[in-house]
Amino acid sequence: MSPAVLRTTILAELAGAPHGTLTQEGLLTCVCQRLPGTTLADLRQELSWLRDRRLADYVPAPLDDDARTWTITTTGRAALKQ
Repeated sequence: MSPAVLRTTILAELAGAPHGTLTQEGLLTCVCQRLPGTTLADLRQELSWLRDRRLADYVPAPLDDDARTWTITTTGRAALKQ
């Protein structure tokens, strides 16, 4: 699977999320519906790439550092529209 397709799918899922955020597990579920066979390792790698370029960001949950909630940034929304 193309990393670009996976990144675009991730951004689209984040942009369409009800509150603009998804947990990593929730995001994996949504992405797997569109791109079956996507692994957690694939997702983490592309989320890291998106975060490094400030297209997506995460906020640790106050009580559980492992429960990261991901969100799309303004830059990410602009990139998605291109």
